[in-house]
Amino acid sequence: MRIVVFFLYLFFCFYIFPITYPTIYFPGMFDNGDLLTSDSTLVKNLNNEDGFFWNNYFKSANKYDKEPLICSSNIVGSKYNRLTIANVIGPDRTNISLDLMTYRFFILIHGRAPFGQNYSLLTSYEGNDFTGSCIREGRVIHFNGLVEEIWSKYGKKVYYLKKNNKFYVDITSSSKNFYINKDGYFDNVKDIRFNVLTHSSGGVALRMYFKICKENNVFHYVNSIINLSVPHKGSRMVYALKNAFQELMKDAVNNFYKNIENGFVKVIVNDKEYGFSYKDLQKITRIDMLASNSFSSNFMRDFIGYYILYFIPFDGKKRVLGNDPALYDLHPDHYFIRTLNKVEIPEDIPIVNFIVRSAYAPMFKAIGKYLRLGENDGVVDVRDNDLSHIPNYNKLKIKNYYIENSNHIPMPYIKPVFEMKETIDKNYGVLKILLKKNVSKEEGVIIIYLLFTAIMKEFGLELNKLMKEENYSVIDYFAENPVLFE
Repeated sequence: MRIVVFFLYLFFCFYIFPITYPTIYFPGMFDNGDLLTSDSTLVKNLNNEDGFFWNNYFKSANKYDKEPLICSSNIVGSKYNRLTIANVIGPDRTNISLDLMTYRFFILIHGRAPFGQNYSLLTSYEGNDFTGSCIREGRVIHFNGLVEEIWSKYGKKVYYLKKNNKFYVDITSSSKNFYINKDGYFDNVKDIRFNVLTHSSGGVALRMYFKICKENNVFHYVNSIINLSVPHKGSRMVYALKNAFQELMKDAVNNFYKNIENGFVKVIVNDKEYGFSYKDLQKITRIDMLASNSFSSNFMRDFIGYYILYFIPFDGKKRVLGNDPALYDLHPDHYFIRTLNKVEIPEDIPIVNFIVRSAYAPMFKAIGKYLRLGENDGVVDVRDNDLSHIPNYNKLKIKNYYIENSNHIPMPYIKPVFEMKETIDKNYGVLKILLKKNVSKEEGVIIIYLLFTAIMKEFGLELNKLMKEENYSVIDYFAENPVLFE
């Protein structure tokens, strides 16, 4: 009879009430997660009680609703019960290497730096929040990293020690002091896991995290992974990046001339509308210099293309795309990727890959074309989503979900385009070369604004239309079509 009861108990625990785990969203270099406010569909589905994961994953098991999860590097300041946003790239979107993303993700989980790295240097960025505290039995108990946080709040019997007149959770259970969480979930800290949702280069850094864990002889604490358009083989877009802007500009200007008879463009500056025909723009700008195959036209396109890459901050603040360290690391021939190709993924972690066949917006389709990509989402080629090249591929549990149409990133992350007038204003000293005669800066900025708006329109980017109708990313797709972590 006791044996029957025991097996009924196991069935009850593991089948009716299986263990569930919190989610970490690990963004990529083009997505620092600052759009994931409480209004985000992704946040609602991953965290809220009326969301998909609550009803299909958390409802009858570990709910994590006693206290919000604090540890993160969340620059938007939002805290969630069942979700952590790992804004490991800092307040600027394109400003750190994949190594640094990996190290800081390690700190987020473990509360300390990997061996040989300096904690203070790695975390000295605005928006980081890798520590916190909770109150138990009238005492403030401090913790470092997500594992300690989950253990301090959801461990059944939690030991803590006193250091420098403060109490800290002790996951080694070496202390004599402890408290009981009556509604705790875990008997052992090693039972703690996290489901990780990754986007783009975040998924690449997560794989390097496994290597760092092995080198530091620590458990990875990952339960399962869902990848959103992750370039596992590196990103082949970097091969064509330096020439893409020049070629794109040439074709867009040619389209400008094809539509010169009827073309018209307008912009709004300080609530005032300005409109020019293509013919008028041709008369007052040097767009002719961008149109032909002459030496001067090639030079001008190269000059503007290189200026966009190396002098206009992609994040709207400091960093330029051409020298971005994370993009450099993603080169298929770079040491980071070559090293990663030799790293195994732990075989007990189920993996789901969302792979995009085509971009949603005409602009992103054009970008993919000029980056010499095959099937792609405007940034990542389908061939780079593959994991078959890693050593233990045949032993992994992998599911691939193919998406027919979505963009790689939400549009607001491309700051120079999204804030075109401000971009031109800041770079007017160089861009005024496109004007045929001297005019006031105020007038010149508006003319160049109109010119670039026309050029963007002719390669498929009408900003207002994109934001209203075409701003649909792989992140949005998953938010609307979620699948469960296993």
